[in-house]
Amino acid sequence: MDEPTRSTEAPAPTEWPYRSTSLTPVDAERMATLEHAVWFEVLPGASAAETVREFDYDRGRAVEIDAGDRVGMPTASSPQLVGIYGAFDMHLSAPAADGGVTRLPMNGLTWVGVHPDHRRRGILSTMMTEHLHGIYASGESAIAGLWAAEVGIYGRFGYGPASLEVMLQLSSGTDLSAPEHIATAAEGIETHMVPAHTDEATAAIHALQVEAAGYTLGTATRPERIARWWFEDFPKARGSKEQRQVVFATRGGKPVGYALLRRTSEWDEHNNPGGEMRVGEMAAVDAPSLLALTRRLLSFDLISTVKFYARSTDDPLVWWSGGPRSSAMKVTDALWVRLIDVPRALGERGYAASCDVVVEVKDDVCAWNARRWRLIVDGSGLGRCEPTDGPADLELGVQVLGSAYLGGRSIASQAAAGWVMEHRAGSVLELSRAMRADTEPLGTSGF
Repeated sequence: MDEPTRSTEAPAPTEWPYRSTSLTPVDAERMATLEHAVWFEVLPGASAAETVREFDYDRGRAVEIDAGDRVGMPTASSPQLVGIYGAFDMHLSAPAADGGVTRLPMNGLTWVGVHPDHRRRGILSTMMTEHLHGIYASGESAIAGLWAAEVGIYGRFGYGPASLEVMLQLSSGTDLSAPEHIATAAEGIETHMVPAHTDEATAAIHALQVEAAGYTLGTATRPERIARWWFEDFPKARGSKEQRQVVFATRGGKPVGYALLRRTSEWDEHNNPGGEMRVGEMAAVDAPSLLALTRRLLSFDLISTVKFYARSTDDPLVWWSGGPRSSAMKVTDALWVRLIDVPRALGERGYAASCDVVVEVKDDVCAWNARRWRLIVDGSGLGRCEPTDGPADLELGVQVLGSAYLGGRSIASQAAAGWVMEHRAGSVLELSRAMRADTEPLGTSGF
C-alpha cells in the first residue's frame, strides 16, 4: 500500500488577520518582547539576543499581525509577533528489544506561547498543526516530546504524558542502605565540585548525559550545539542565589556521573544552619556511581534538606533511603510524547513480549496516522507495523500510544480509564504487556 503523502500544509482559519512567518536573529527584539508578554520576563537581566539565543531558527516559527494604529504602539511599528514556537533536535531513551534502552531522535517542542491579547483565535492550533506536519514532512523523527506548562492543552494535539517527574526530599546525613556489593564499589569513586557554567564543565556534563542515557530509560538528551550555555546564570535572574554548581563522580580518573545543584543559605532564630540544596539534574552510568554522588550530596555542611528532582518512582534512591515515605516523594507529569509517524515510531522501539494486534488509531491533527495498523512483534522483541484493512482488535487515540511509548503508563491502565476500546477479547492485555518496560522511565529534566 502506498505511503501517505507527506505535506507541510497546515490549514489556517479563513479570513484570518494573522500570518505564519519564519524567524531569523534580526527578530530578536520582537521575540523577546513576545516572550516577556507570555512568560513574565523569566530571564531578567538578559539582552534580547541572550534571551533568544537557544532558539533553533530552522525548527521554529511565529505568527504575526500588522501592528496597525493602536494606543501605546509606535506609529511605525514592524508587524507584531503574537505567537511563537521553537524546537530542539533531541534524543530520547526508549525501550529496546534486548530489555535495555535505545536512543531515538525526538523533536523537543519548546517556546510555545500566544500573546495574551490574541488568545482563543486559532493561533495555537494553527502553530501546532504546522509544527507537527513539518516534522512529518522532514522525516527527522518519528516522535515529538514536550514539557507541558499547562496540562489541559496538549492532549488535544495528540501528546500523552509518558513519564513522571518525581521529587525526593532527604535530610542531610540520611543513611543510604545499599546492598554491600554496590556500597563497596562506590567506595572507589571520587567526587569533586566545580562551577557548572565553564566550557570544560558543560562539555563534561553533555558527554556524561549522553553516556548515561544509554543506560537510563526516559532520558531526553540535549543537542550538543546548546550544551555550552544551557546552565549559564545571569546575575540579575539569579539574584541572591548561588551560581549553579556541578559535582562530578570519577572512577580511576574517568567521569561516571554528575549532579547539578544550587544551595540556598538559611538560619533559624538560634543561628543554626538550615540551608537547602536543590539537585535539578543527576545522571550516572551505574548504581555505584549514583550511590557515591548521592552520599556526597547528603554530606554538605550548612545544609539540612536536599531535594532531588527528575527521578523515577522506582529510583534506587527511593529504596536506599527507606521508601516513598522516607523520601517524601512528590509526583507530577514530566515528558509528554507524541507519535508523528505511527508505523515508524512503533517499529523503532523494542517490546517485552510478542503480539499480533490490529490497532485503529484516531488522530485528528495528523491524518496520515488515522487508520488501522497491524503491529507484529516476534520473540526477539522486534516489531513491525503495517497498514491493514483487517478488522480492528482495539481502538485508541494517538495520545494513548504516546503515553505508553516509554513503557511506563500501560495500555491496560488507560483502557481501565476508558481511553481504549477493545473489539477482540485479550487484545488490550496483549498490546499492554508487549509495550511495558522493566523499569519506570526517568522523569527527565525539562527543556
